[in-house]
This record gives sequence, C-alpha cells and structure tokens, in this order.
Amino acid sequence: MSPASPPPEAIEPGQLLKELEQRQDDVLAQIDELDEKVRQVLQGLGVSLDESDETLS
Repeated sequence: MSPASPPPEAIEPGQLLKELEQRQDDVLAQIDELDEKVRQVLQGLGVSLDESDETLS
C-alpha cells in the first residue's frame, strides 16, 4: 500500500471496491484514449485496420 492509504482498520466497507472500480474506469478511459491516438497515427500513415481480425483472449 502507498503511504497515503489509510490503515486497513480505517477503511469503510465497500470503500476499497469503490476505489478499485474508479481505478478500473480510469485505466479503461486511458486505454480508449491510446487506442484513438494509435488509430489516428495509423490513419496518417495510410494503414487501415481490419477489425474482423481483432480477437480477445
């Protein structure tokens, strides 16, 4: 834990989950921003993506 985190006994029920969900939302927003930037760069280079080939594992 970082030094700024409250001691475990001071954490209210559900607070940790709420913090983790906020962090997840922040990371997902950053990923979306990076994805858009990569697409813009590729478009500028004349490269097109075939979205049907994208798979998640």
